[in-house]
Amino acid sequence: MEAIFRFCYFKTHDKELSQDLMQQTFLKTWAYLKDGHEVENLKAFIYKIAGNLVIDWYRKKKEQSLEDLAEQGFDPVDENMETQRYAEAEWAMKSLDKLEPEDKDLIIWRYVESYTPKEIADMLEQKVNTISVRIHRAVERLKKILHEQEF
Repeated sequence: MEAIFRFCYFKTHDKELSQDLMQQTFLKTWAYLKDGHEVENLKAFIYKIAGNLVIDWYRKKKEQSLEDLAEQGFDPVDENMETQRYAEAEWAMKSLDKLEPEDKDLIIWRYVESYTPKEIADMLEQKVNTISVRIHRAVERLKKILHEQEF
Protein backbone atom coordinates (compact mmCIF):
# COMPACT_ATOMS: atom_id res chain seq x y z
CA MET A 1 0.00 0.00 0.00
CA GLU A 2 2.80 2.41 0.88
CA ALA A 3 4.53 1.59 -2.39
CA ILE A 4 1.50 2.70 -4.41
CA PHE A 5 1.28 5.89 -2.34
CA ARG A 6 4.96 6.66 -3.01
CA PHE A 7 4.51 5.84 -6.70
CA CYS A 8 1.62 8.33 -6.92
CA TYR A 9 3.46 10.90 -4.81
CA PHE A 10 6.54 10.89 -7.03
CA LYS A 11 4.26 11.45 -9.99
CA THR A 12 2.06 14.19 -8.48
CA HIS A 13 4.13 15.76 -5.65
CA ASP A 14 0.89 16.08 -3.64
CA LYS A 15 0.39 14.03 -0.47
CA GLU A 16 -3.40 14.26 -0.24
CA LEU A 17 -3.89 13.65 -3.94
CA SER A 18 -1.56 10.65 -3.74
CA GLN A 19 -3.60 9.20 -0.89
CA ASP A 20 -6.77 9.67 -2.95
CA LEU A 21 -5.19 8.08 -6.01
CA MET A 22 -3.95 5.17 -3.92
CA GLN A 23 -7.44 4.59 -2.54
CA GLN A 24 -8.96 4.82 -6.02
CA THR A 25 -6.39 2.31 -7.24
CA PHE A 26 -7.37 -0.27 -4.67
CA LEU A 27 -11.09 0.39 -5.13
CA LYS A 28 -10.78 -0.11 -8.89
CA THR A 29 -8.71 -3.26 -8.36
CA TRP A 30 -11.25 -4.63 -5.90
CA ALA A 31 -14.16 -3.84 -8.24
CA TYR A 32 -12.37 -5.50 -11.16
CA LEU A 33 -11.68 -8.66 -9.16
CA LYS A 34 -15.17 -8.65 -7.63
CA ASP A 35 -16.65 -8.65 -11.14
CA GLY A 36 -15.00 -12.02 -11.66
CA HIS A 37 -12.03 -10.94 -13.76
CA GLU A 38 -8.74 -12.75 -13.29
CA VAL A 39 -5.35 -11.10 -13.05
CA GLU A 40 -2.10 -13.00 -13.64
CA ASN A 41 0.25 -10.46 -12.09
CA LEU A 42 -1.58 -8.49 -9.40
CA LYS A 43 1.33 -6.15 -8.61
CA ALA A 44 1.70 -5.12 -12.27
CA PHE A 45 -2.07 -4.70 -12.55
CA ILE A 46 -2.20 -2.42 -9.51
CA TYR A 47 0.67 -0.27 -10.79
CA LYS A 48 -1.02 -0.04 -14.18
CA ILE A 49 -4.24 1.23 -12.58
CA ALA A 50 -2.30 3.73 -10.45
CA GLY A 51 -0.39 4.94 -13.50
CA ASN A 52 -3.60 5.38 -15.47
CA LEU A 53 -5.19 7.34 -12.63
CA VAL A 54 -2.16 9.65 -12.51
CA ILE A 55 -2.37 10.16 -16.27
CA ASP A 56 -6.06 11.02 -15.96
CA TRP A 57 -5.24 13.50 -13.20
CA TYR A 58 -2.54 15.18 -15.32
CA ARG A 59 -4.98 15.53 -18.19
CA LYS A 60 -7.31 17.48 -15.90
CA LYS A 61 -4.63 19.45 -14.10
CA LYS A 62 -3.78 22.97 -15.09
CA GLU A 63 -0.27 24.31 -14.77
CA GLN A 64 0.32 26.12 -11.48
CA SER A 65 1.69 29.63 -11.89
CA LEU A 66 4.51 31.27 -9.98
CA GLU A 67 1.98 33.61 -8.38
CA ASP A 68 0.16 30.62 -6.94
CA LEU A 69 3.41 29.30 -5.51
CA ALA A 70 4.13 32.68 -3.89
CA GLU A 71 0.64 32.74 -2.36
CA GLN A 72 1.29 29.30 -0.86
CA GLY A 73 4.37 30.63 0.89
CA PHE A 74 7.12 29.29 -1.38
CA ASP A 75 10.10 31.59 -0.95
CA PRO A 76 13.21 30.56 -2.91
CA VAL A 77 15.29 33.23 -1.13
CA ASP A 78 14.65 31.84 2.37
CA GLU A 79 17.93 30.53 3.75
CA ASN A 80 16.31 28.23 6.27
CA MET A 81 17.82 24.74 5.97
CA GLU A 82 14.42 23.04 5.76
CA THR A 83 13.45 25.29 2.86
CA GLN A 84 16.75 24.43 1.18
CA ARG A 85 16.07 20.70 1.55
CA TYR A 86 12.54 21.19 0.23
CA ALA A 87 13.90 23.09 -2.77
CA GLU A 88 16.47 20.37 -3.44
CA ALA A 89 13.81 17.68 -3.25
CA GLU A 90 11.59 19.64 -5.62
CA TRP A 91 14.53 20.08 -7.99
CA ALA A 92 15.23 16.36 -7.95
CA MET A 93 11.58 15.48 -8.53
CA LYS A 94 11.31 17.99 -11.37
CA SER A 95 14.40 16.40 -12.89
CA LEU A 96 12.64 13.03 -12.74
CA ASP A 97 9.64 14.62 -14.44
CA LYS A 98 11.80 15.37 -17.47
CA LEU A 99 12.30 11.67 -18.09
CA GLU A 100 9.94 9.57 -20.15
CA PRO A 101 7.28 8.01 -17.89
CA GLU A 102 8.75 4.53 -18.39
CA ASP A 103 12.21 5.69 -17.29
CA LYS A 104 10.78 7.56 -14.31
CA ASP A 105 8.84 4.49 -13.20
CA LEU A 106 11.93 2.29 -13.43
CA ILE A 107 14.02 4.69 -11.35
CA ILE A 108 11.30 5.05 -8.71
CA TRP A 109 10.73 1.32 -8.48
CA ARG A 110 14.46 0.53 -8.31
CA TYR A 111 15.84 3.32 -6.14
CA VAL A 112 12.86 4.58 -4.14
CA GLU A 113 10.80 1.44 -3.73
CA SER A 114 13.94 -0.76 -3.67
CA TYR A 115 12.52 -3.39 -5.98
CA THR A 116 15.06 -5.74 -7.49
CA PRO A 117 15.40 -5.93 -11.28
CA LYS A 118 13.76 -9.37 -11.04
CA GLU A 119 10.73 -7.98 -9.21
CA ILE A 120 10.40 -5.20 -11.78
CA ALA A 121 10.80 -7.71 -14.61
CA ASP A 122 8.02 -9.81 -13.10
CA MET A 123 5.75 -6.76 -12.80
CA LEU A 124 6.38 -5.73 -16.41
CA GLU A 125 6.53 -9.30 -17.71
CA GLN A 126 9.95 -8.76 -19.27
CA LYS A 127 13.35 -10.41 -18.94
CA VAL A 128 15.59 -9.42 -16.03
CA ASN A 129 18.46 -8.50 -18.36
CA THR A 130 16.16 -6.23 -20.36
CA ILE A 131 15.06 -4.45 -17.18
CA SER A 132 18.65 -4.08 -15.95
CA VAL A 133 19.66 -2.46 -19.24
CA ARG A 134 16.61 -0.20 -19.19
CA ILE A 135 17.36 0.90 -15.61
CA HIS A 136 20.98 1.63 -16.52
CA ARG A 137 19.92 3.70 -19.54
CA ALA A 138 17.30 5.57 -17.50
CA VAL A 139 19.92 6.46 -14.90
CA GLU A 140 22.26 7.69 -17.64
CA ARG A 141 19.50 9.88 -19.07
CA LEU A 142 18.76 11.27 -15.60
CA LYS A 143 22.46 12.03 -15.05
CA LYS A 144 22.51 13.92 -18.33
CA ILE A 145 19.46 15.96 -17.28
CA LEU A 146 21.03 16.74 -13.91
CA HIS A 147 24.30 17.84 -15.49
CA GLU A 148 22.48 20.13 -17.91
CA GLN A 149 20.62 21.85 -15.08
CA GLU A 150 21.91 24.08 -12.37
CA PHE A 151 20.45 23.97 -8.91
